[in-house]
Amino acid sequence: MRPPRTYRPWLFFCNVLEIFSIQSTHTPATTPYQTGIDIQYYNQFTDALLTQFYPKKCCNEPLTQRDGTRHLNFRCPSCHKQVSILKDTPLWHFKLPRWMFGYIFHQMSLKHPQVMTSVEIQKRLGITYKSALLLKRRIQLFTSELIAPMQLNFYSDMKKLYHNFKFPSDRNTDLTTIIKDKQIPQVDTVVLYSCSTRANKGRKRFKRKGQTASIYLSERLGGHQIGTFVSTLGVKGGPVFFDSIPNQKAETINPIIMKYIPTHTPLFSDMGYRGYPGMNHRMVNHSARSNDKRFRYARNRWSKNGIHCNVAEGNQGKLKKAFAAYTWINPKYSQLYLNEYTFFCNAKYYDAGKLAETMNNPIPSQGLFLDRNGTLRGLDIEMYSRGDLNPHGLLHTHLKRTCLPIPPPERLLRPKAEATMQFMPVGSANRLA
Repeated sequence: MRPPRTYRPWLFFCNVLEIFSIQSTHTPATTPYQTGIDIQYYNQFTDALLTQFYPKKCCNEPLTQRDGTRHLNFRCPSCHKQVSILKDTPLWHFKLPRWMFGYIFHQMSLKHPQVMTSVEIQKRLGITYKSALLLKRRIQLFTSELIAPMQLNFYSDMKKLYHNFKFPSDRNTDLTTIIKDKQIPQVDTVVLYSCSTRANKGRKRFKRKGQTASIYLSERLGGHQIGTFVSTLGVKGGPVFFDSIPNQKAETINPIIMKYIPTHTPLFSDMGYRGYPGMNHRMVNHSARSNDKRFRYARNRWSKNGIHCNVAEGNQGKLKKAFAAYTWINPKYSQLYLNEYTFFCNAKYYDAGKLAETMNNPIPSQGLFLDRNGTLRGLDIEMYSRGDLNPHGLLHTHLKRTCLPIPPPERLLRPKAEATMQFMPVGSANRLA
């Protein structure tokens, strides 16, 4: 009989609880919706998160002493200046009790890979839907700021692991024995919330092909984006990262891949990533035809010579099942939802203390400086030379940094246009105007 599976606490939360020695006091809430919730414990848990990831300094010294009357303020022992523990954090100007942040954050970690919607937060805490949505936004902002140190640590690990690594020059070589017991990064894309024919009012999309054809409405209906296009990059038994993208063009995909792995790192993908210039990049053809007339597709179209994308596709399957609880999300907020899901996916692989150190000191240690991937592969010269080919690029110019990635600006085309105008006759410019 198979022995029962033991539960191993997550490294991220264990580190937070051990550093600050948080212990439950068993003082439950008294409201009907919040019965059994230890308010004092989750207040301490929230304060521990904010203190570790957003340390306060004054007079070049860290602040650890709380004010006697204002328990949310630090007092500098030298100049006696007071600084709020919530300042410059996602909980700045937070109107709800701060224990709700720690409680929902902890419940989200326990519920993962399932997600917690705003309606569920509303029912758990007995608050309004608007307050529950704002609370979820605060958690999404907190997790989004922790994605950057995770990305930097992942980049450093891949750089050290695959230093001077190189696949055989023959692309038909079987790589099964070479990649055995190695965590090879894999990348793939998936579409969430495709717009159906009913949502498109019966109109078909003749001009677009591929996966992006299902995320944009017809031109007669405005052509704006309805679905979410997600790029997935991860390793087996390790971290995985999700990014919201407008299309699958090389000028969109390559910078996203290069911020996670160096160019010498091996990468597996399908044929949709032919524009990636990595020297250890290998692809598998999912549309390979069979030589046998009885079958349409080949048997090795999913895995050939040890090359496959099963890890990325498996993570995308979990993502689609989890995001089914949302029914639909606005594409301009899709990156916030993806960052929340990414954080809880990767929290068990990173230590909270190391993430806080990387977050507060973003410069890598000696010998781990990030490569200029574009320079190494000759891509630093006009990667976006053709300009923005996305016909809906103007619809994304109002979005913020944490929303859907903004296509390259139009200013890349202006120098060429101005140079053309200089050599035009004097009367030609007036006629064009």
